Amino acid sequence: MDSIIYILKAHLLFIILGSFFHFFLRKEKNFHFNRFYLLGAYFISIIAPFLEFNFFNTVIIIDTSIVENSINDSKIIQESVGNTGNSLNLYQILKYFYLTLCIGSVSIFIIRFIKSYSQFNLVIRNSKFDYRSKVYWVEKDIPALTFITKTLLPLKLQNNQEKDIIIKHEESHRKGLHFIDIFCIELCSSILILNPLNRLIKRYVVENHEYIADHYASKATEKNNYVNLLIRETVNNNSFKLASFFAKPSILNRLDMLKNNNTSSNKTIVAALLFFITSFIFSCNFNQNEEIVLAKDINTATVEEAIQITDKIFNVVEKQAAPKNGIQEFYNQLSEEMEGLYPEEAIENKIEGVVYLQFIIEKDGSFSNIQAVKGIGYGCDELAIEVLKKQGKWNPAKQNGKAVRSRRVIPIRFQINS
Repeated sequence: MDSIIYILKAHLLFIILGSFFHFFLRKEKNFHFNRFYLLGAYFISIIAPFLEFNFFNTVIIIDTSIVENSINDSKIIQESVGNTGNSLNLYQILKYFYLTLCIGSVSIFIIRFIKSYSQFNLVIRNSKFDYRSKVYWVEKDIPALTFITKTLLPLKLQNNQEKDIIIKHEESHRKGLHFIDIFCIELCSSILILNPLNRLIKRYVVENHEYIADHYASKATEKNNYVNLLIRETVNNNSFKLASFFAKPSILNRLDMLKNNNTSSNKTIVAALLFFITSFIFSCNFNQNEEIVLAKDINTATVEEAIQITDKIFNVVEKQAAPKNGIQEFYNQLSEEMEGLYPEEAIENKIEGVVYLQFIIEKDGSFSNIQAVKGIGYGCDELAIEVLKKQGKWNPAKQNGKAVRSRRVIPIRFQINS
């Protein structure tokens, strides 16, 4: 697939899925469903456009007897069809610019992670591990936090009556493996770095982690007590940017969600259906594709039936039609006439491949009914047809000593020189 088209499809799919969450799901209390929906939005937006399932597919069977002599000869023009030089076009500049942004984003994330990990290790070296509650107590005045699978709490909370509630909150982050979500979205968001919803959806992922932990921890006490505790702890500032904190900045949203009882199964069902239907649509290729099959063993009955159907257009004859100056000279002529005519659209999209042209050689050696039975698009099929139309007459095929109409398929190979 063309990389620019892939990027556009990935961004569009992410916008559709992200917009639906923003308008219909973000205030719902189906936290675990929301978690997988948000992660899925990132993954499917990147994967679905790659898949390209062919929705329509046509299989064309061609007898090798009408193409076998041309397969190898087509190679003589593969290096002389087109030449792009070494200059960069706008398409390549955009592609490399986007690739640079993605690599830069991943690099920044890695640097941030290494920095946070180093800071975390410096703090944890002077900590004391509590095997009962599975937390590290540190003398440093920091907010309660969970980094990867380790929880840090300041010693000032050790004698606090509400410490068990905070521990329970951090336990939810630890057991829920929320750090995996953060790692995944940071990497995936690098590919969607220019998407207008990228930062917003990343924020929703982190907020949803807090909603899950709040819901889990608030069961251990009265809801009003938990709200008051949450407000008090918010005054602490965080130090580790990739950690999960008891008191995240989204305090107002968390308080609203604690008071909110919105849970709609209908919205969940609709969201799931939208997710799968939209993902399926973006993973399908609705353009009609043709698959060419070269069949070696076509029985006589099949050939005779084909002769009747095509008004005595022969596929198999005693003497095949051939160019008057030989097949080698024919391909040399094609090569010369195609030189410098490689379609600009094909060059920009780096399209290469083989175009199979089928045509009828009339009794007088002229061509008729020229068509591309297997093409590569981007102007290459049309160019091949136009060049073939300009060729001189062939010696017609002969059957029982008489000139007859015959069908021929020739491959024309397009290749861009570096």
